[in-house]
Amino acid sequence: MRKIFLSILIFLIILPLTSCYDANEIDDLTNVLTIGIDRGVSDKWRFTIQFPTLKEDSESNAGSKTQGSGSQNGYTSTTIDAPSFFTGINMINSSLSRRLNFMHTETLVISEDLAKSGELGEILSPLIRFRQIRRSLHVFVTRGSAMEFVNAAKPAIGTTLSKNMQNLMKEADSTGFFPHVTLNEFYDSLKSTYHEPIAVLAAVNNSQNFNEGGPKWKEGFKTDGAYYAGTLPRTGLNKIEFFGTAVFHGDKMIAELNGEETRLMQIARGDFNTGFFTIEDPNNTSFAVALDIRQSKKPEVNINIENGVPIIHLKAALDGDILAIQSGINYESLELKPVLEAAFEKKINDGLNKLMKKSKELKTDIFGFGKVAARQFPTIQEWENYNWIKQFQSSKITTEVKFTIKRTGTQLKTSPIKSMKGYE
Repeated sequence: MRKIFLSILIFLIILPLTSCYDANEIDDLTNVLTIGIDRGVSDKWRFTIQFPTLKEDSESNAGSKTQGSGSQNGYTSTTIDAPSFFTGINMINSSLSRRLNFMHTETLVISEDLAKSGELGEILSPLIRFRQIRRSLHVFVTRGSAMEFVNAAKPAIGTTLSKNMQNLMKEADSTGFFPHVTLNEFYDSLKSTYHEPIAVLAAVNNSQNFNEGGPKWKEGFKTDGAYYAGTLPRTGLNKIEFFGTAVFHGDKMIAELNGEETRLMQIARGDFNTGFFTIEDPNNTSFAVALDIRQSKKPEVNINIENGVPIIHLKAALDGDILAIQSGINYESLELKPVLEAAFEKKINDGLNKLMKKSKELKTDIFGFGKVAARQFPTIQEWENYNWIKQFQSSKITTEVKFTIKRTGTQLKTSPIKSMKGYE
């Protein structure tokens, strides 16, 4: 007995001294920032892997002028066609001095072509299973190829691309022009019976909609969110942008929402945080009124099933501040404040009704109404037999919007600005 005890004691003492036989040194690995996936040409899939060069800034900047399209400031990328994601990793590792590590990957970029092919589930299932892939990484669908998008991504401010991407994703909460979608949320939606998947709509903006010359603006203006990713009339260093939503039916992309529709969708889902809105002046449509809008509380969704038909009523509550009144009309007054509130309520209510109709025509529940409807069924089997996604197409939806102006900025009263026309 004593010998057995002594043997166990020696074993326990020796065990920690063996160290970690499979340990990896930091300088043996390179941390992948972005994974881009396209449909392949030489093989089934095309993978673009982006990672830091780990070189000094001066050396990196010099290299960016000579290395080809796959090199960015402090970052580089490589693209390969392969039959599977894991085979592609091995093929890339055979030409790198450091092994690829995906434990810190932040973004997954899927090409629009692949998203519309109906093959998305086939490539996402292995990624979810891979222990190095975190489910918190962000999912984008890019107009054009994923390879082009990844190669166009570079630090616009500072030298750290990962920080730039993190800050860009935070704008989902401060603008509402695109949703915040993680791999876990997206993959869960692919299997859900309550709602359909959505993803961030991304693109490379080559400034094709920015006109340096031509006739100057005279009248009329576009709604602030009436654009899709890649179409904003802007120019500048940063070529990539996120604007709008990719809508799916199962694992197949079927439509896009522009920035305005995305805001409305998030208001209905209760995911909208804050954003600036511009509306026509209700008393002078030649001018605009800018508002800072917040969702004061989660929307109320009531659903009843009558003769198999879902009857849905959505009530959204918003509040906001006045930012600018171009016409000089005193909307801060007690008499005119309700006029501006009613105008904004109508704008949002009309937009929601239009988006609800579009969603039904697309045969996809992007609002998550199914989570509320499921409460009408006592068992999972009854819920699944009801087939919510199919029944949603025949649903009857009504919306109600309540908007309250909380503050008027630093002005208590707006007065018209004197014009030279008054002195002529």
